Amino acid sequence: MKYPYRNLPIDRIGFRFRRYFSVVLRLIPLQPQNSPFGLRQLRLLALHFAKNENEKSLMSLKPTLSIATLGLYLAIAFLLPSAVLLYADEGIIEKEITYTVVKGDYGGAIEGKIGLEWNRIASSNQIKYNAPLEVGQKLNIRFRRIIPPRVENGIVINIPDRTLYRFYDGKLKDYYFIAAGKPTWQTPLGEFTIKGKAKNPTWHVPPSIQKEMEDNGQDVIVEIPPGPENPLGKYWLQLSLRGIGLHGTNSPHSIYKFRSHGCMRLRPEVAEFLFNDVVVGTKGMVIYEPVKAAKDSNGRIVVEVYKDFYKRRINYDEKIKEKLKELNALEKVDWNKVKEAIEKKDGLVWDVSL
Repeated sequence: MKYPYRNLPIDRIGFRFRRYFSVVLRLIPLQPQNSPFGLRQLRLLALHFAKNENEKSLMSLKPTLSIATLGLYLAIAFLLPSAVLLYADEGIIEKEITYTVVKGDYGGAIEGKIGLEWNRIASSNQIKYNAPLEVGQKLNIRFRRIIPPRVENGIVINIPDRTLYRFYDGKLKDYYFIAAGKPTWQTPLGEFTIKGKAKNPTWHVPPSIQKEMEDNGQDVIVEIPPGPENPLGKYWLQLSLRGIGLHGTNSPHSIYKFRSHGCMRLRPEVAEFLFNDVVVGTKGMVIYEPVKAAKDSNGRIVVEVYKDFYKRRINYDEKIKEKLKELNALEKVDWNKVKEAIEKKDGLVWDVSL
């Protein structure tokens, strides 16, 4: 069954008020169905905002909400201070975020919540890189991300930008940040299917990692049962790529970094949400796109360039020409700006229009 409203009232990439109120009016008469989705979403949403108003955007809704539940959603959405959400047009996500520092926060941890390197966040807020953060401190962040090649329905994971994107009817539905495989232990690329799911999984340590433990002089561990010491966290989604999964983690500070042995880690609350929301059989693909280009809402040509983390010998000049050609924009850009974006490879969105 398709849910025609699930991207309309509240989505992870912004909301537009006319659409929002028209859909709210259509949702009010709907009665709760057997699915507990609405209550689960509310609990997850409240958890996100209790920890930090802007760590995650508002989750999408299915038309399974009672009037009372919908009222609670509206109270959370409008009474709590949150990010000023902008839009995701055909090619780019844009958000203005006011992030509130919580207990235990530091630069590396905030990276995994925002999807932006800490040096950029600190610089834009005139904070020294290693300066201590105070609970309640506000950080103003402009988040921009070019959407990679999409699928009609399913998942796209782009390794260089360490982001998992979900698409529905050809449009971006939501996105989450991951920890990818280390350059010395790379996440495999290719198409996949979600083959299964497990709650509170036992980690059966692969022989290759057991050998790594032995080589490093560590005690060799064969398996780790469910619990706080389990690096898989509480939720596991098995991919058809051999030995690879999407899973939670007991090291959430590793998110948005290259830290795993090939699997893709998710923040614990994201792993729980996707475990409940993604169905077995969902299709997806892992790609390696260090160069992206798009037109923004004003028709400006923008590019986003990352380092070649996996040393795949990327020809950046050819890659960016290919992307700009797809946009029919080869003669609409300032090539000095393009060259600077390639040289910096900072993962930021650069306006390279003439």
